[in-house]
Amino acid sequence: MSELIGYRKTYRLRTAVPGRKSLEVTFPYEVVEKEARSRGLTVDEFVGCFQAVVEYDNFDGVIYRFQEISTEEKRLNQVKKGGTGSGK
Repeated sequence: MSELIGYRKTYRLRTAVPGRKSLEVTFPYEVVEKEARSRGLTVDEFVGCFQAVVEYDNFDGVIYRFQEISTEEKRLNQVKKGGTGSGK
């Protein structure tokens, strides 16, 4: 991994659910916007089609990557949001 850093800003960690072992961090809008644009999507389309994947444990630090959500996961997310999930 290159030592060249093109964007650097600090963000606080927050407890996602009190009493649980889960934390949240904010992704800078500029980062998500750049990823969306590189795939020809709007930010809203990108958020609906991609998820963040964290990679860690066998090297120093943490790497976040964006991975496309499967068709089935997209359908389930739509149902959870009150849609039919039928794609219509």
